[in-house]
Amino acid sequence: MSAVREVTGPEGAAALLTDAPAVVLRGHFSAPECAAWSRAVRDAEADWTPAFGGEQYSLGRAFYTHLEEDRTAAYFADPAGSDARVEHWLPGLQARLVALVGTLTGGRSVRRRGWCGPGVHVFPPREKVARKGGVHHFDTEGLGARHRDARLRALTAVAMFEPAPEGGGLAVWDVLYGGADHPSDEELARERHVVDYGVGDVVVIDSYRLHQIQPFTGGYRISATVHAAETDRQTWECWF
Repeated sequence: MSAVREVTGPEGAAALLTDAPAVVLRGHFSAPECAAWSRAVRDAEADWTPAFGGEQYSLGRAFYTHLEEDRTAAYFADPAGSDARVEHWLPGLQARLVALVGTLTGGRSVRRRGWCGPGVHVFPPREKVARKGGVHHFDTEGLGARHRDARLRALTAVAMFEPAPEGGGLAVWDVLYGGADHPSDEELARERHVVDYGVGDVVVIDSYRLHQIQPFTGGYRISATVHAAETDRQTWECWF
């Protein structure tokens, strides 16, 4: 597996994912705006959506948590409300993340109709993800079966507002989705890289790439996520 690529700008950077396990935009968002966003997310606690018994939360509804908790009806009943909550607390953030996908891919990026727009993940200290790390997974939950089977292009971009004081990076493996939702022991034994986050960094991965949030200590881990899939030539639909 080739090395993680760090780039100075997002223009066309998604093309590097054909060889690199991840692309990192260091300091893409400024430290002051990330601090302001992080404060706003904390102030929005009453609007957080809990998942897995409080192991994690989101501002805006995240599809994969609803899928795994058998609550997809609640997700699809509330895209307007989800987007309104994110926009209220973080004005303009969703539009910036959707636009970033367009810049990364060199294509046209739009919100996915009927789905919730980009949102924020909040991982509290001392909860399961902090103690043990996240689940090893691929970001294929939101992809249609035909899209997934044909391995049409899809990506995930994560913007870090507040990295954990210690740990909390993203491990990426030399493993691409092969049809099984969970990796085998042999796949987990393959080469991996751990990408560390700084404030304002954006990490971009192929949605078919096996990855895992690493354990962390010392505080919260707060980041924004946008998933995107190429649904037509150079048209990318975005969701959370």
